[in-house]
Amino acid sequence: MKLPKMSMVLLSLAAAFPTHAQEYMFTYSKLYTQMKNNAKEGHDDVRLGIFFVNAATKKLCPIEKAWMEKEEHYEEFDTSGFELKVPLDNNLKSANPLVFVQTERDTRCDFSMVVMANEQLHGEVAYRDIEKLLPQMQAMLEDLGGMFASWFTPDVEGVTLEFANDYNGKINASNGEVFVIENGRAYVELAKLAPNASIRLPEATTRVLPWLPKAD
Repeated sequence: MKLPKMSMVLLSLAAAFPTHAQEYMFTYSKLYTQMKNNAKEGHDDVRLGIFFVNAATKKLCPIEKAWMEKEEHYEEFDTSGFELKVPLDNNLKSANPLVFVQTERDTRCDFSMVVMANEQLHGEVAYRDIEKLLPQMQAMLEDLGGMFASWFTPDVEGVTLEFANDYNGKINASNGEVFVIENGRAYVELAKLAPNASIRLPEATTRVLPWLPKAD
């Protein structure tokens, strides 16, 4: 049977541009080993987040689909935003299902676990709002590092603020300091802010991470 002309065009496009996404697989117990630190006391305002980073550009990879399965059981995860939102559950650890993640096709993405603030920052941000995050981030990093981590974990001296769309600009502090935003990222050193100072963000952050200058 002869196909209509338009159908022939669509078939040619489908052959030229494959739609297969990149797929990654993990065991739940492997993720749980690190994610369980989110349930520990002492860092209520920060958590461990799971992302995928473009190996070439170092930008976050969008997650197209994520789910876990074992035998007849299947459940999809929320994929809004860039973070892989894995539930923390002892029963799931025992069942140990497989976790699958799909990112955009033809892009190699590296697995990335980061310590980050639970809430995004926006508008006027006071010194104390940043100050309270630092010891919690430090504690989380040391928990992840194990028994002797406090010996070699660099000190958290500020926060790394990330913004969408490779935003470039600056952040003005009330005590006269200026922090440059370059390619969507700014480093705010707490020591450069007075205890009564605040900073004004030009837009809301997408992630708030530790700043570890001695690790750079």
